[in-house]
Amino acid sequence: MYSVLDKDMIENEIIPHLPMARRGFPPRASLAEIVNEILYKLKTGVQWYQLPVRSLLKVSC
Repeated sequence: MYSVLDKDMIENEIIPHLPMARRGFPPRASLAEIVNEILYKLKTGVQWYQLPVRSLLKVSC
């Protein structure tokens, strides 16, 4: 997987400021991995369908 920020930095600096979902399905991947994928998209400018989602799903299963 492509890492933009360190996982500890994401968990300590970004996730505490995100609102927690109250309903719906729980995500299969950790919130830190989801934030990292969004940051990767913003940094590289790739299309959403070109994100390395398969590696994200392998981590969570």
